[in-house]
Amino acid sequence: MNRNTQIVINDDLLRKIVYCIEKAIRDDLQQYLRENHRETNNAIILLRGDNINTNLRTHVVKDDIDLVPFQRYGWSGRMVIDRKEHITYSIMTEGTLSGVPKKKNRENPHYLQSVLYVENKDCIAKERQMTLEDFGITIFDTDVLEQDFEKISQGMINVEEDYKHYIIAYKAENGEIKDIKLRFLDKDFNIVDEASLMQYIKPDFARLTDIGPSEDTDEDAKPDKKGLVAIKSGIKPKLREIEKKA
Repeated sequence: MNRNTQIVINDDLLRKIVYCIEKAIRDDLQQYLRENHRETNNAIILLRGDNINTNLRTHVVKDDIDLVPFQRYGWSGRMVIDRKEHITYSIMTEGTLSGVPKKKNRENPHYLQSVLYVENKDCIAKERQMTLEDFGITIFDTDVLEQDFEKISQGMINVEEDYKHYIIAYKAENGEIKDIKLRFLDKDFNIVDEASLMQYIKPDFARLTDIGPSEDTDEDAKPDKKGLVAIKSGIKPKLREIEKKA
């Protein structure tokens, strides 16, 4: 397999990462809303990412899998590193990913620009579009991108070991993952390869069997005859409002 043109699938790792994302979106956020009755929920926009990173630390880090912590101007991020396969992963919404190469006049590179340049600069896209510079996007000098990558990786990633970077991009609605893909991009954000990860999503049987009152009421949904726990009905409208702001 040519690592510059095709995705390397680590099935066990991807299954665990998707579980961490799904848990953060489906379970952790709902639990927060049940336990915290606030006038506003502005913190939730960042809470989802915090929960994902916490879940990664709890359920993914082991043996050859680790997290790379990095700081971006008041914001803390994490990348997953697979030392056996020499692959790093970042996680973000599909909307965030699509917006990164479109933002013009950056004073500093987005961390993904630096990571893709260093790790995926030799990768070959299936259909090459115009470069970032063609779109009027600020192109940073090689030295700037390489130095930024060193700050991000903090010595945890050896560039001599031919690491590749993949992005797990997802779409979420009403506390559920609607789509999730593994993206392999070149340094200009063109698609080298991609794969759906929807096969790792487990159905929420509690929601499928929920026969409680409609979500427009403030009453608690009652469990069904089989004793499955239903979701509190007032949570879905809150999730819709939060996701519109995210």
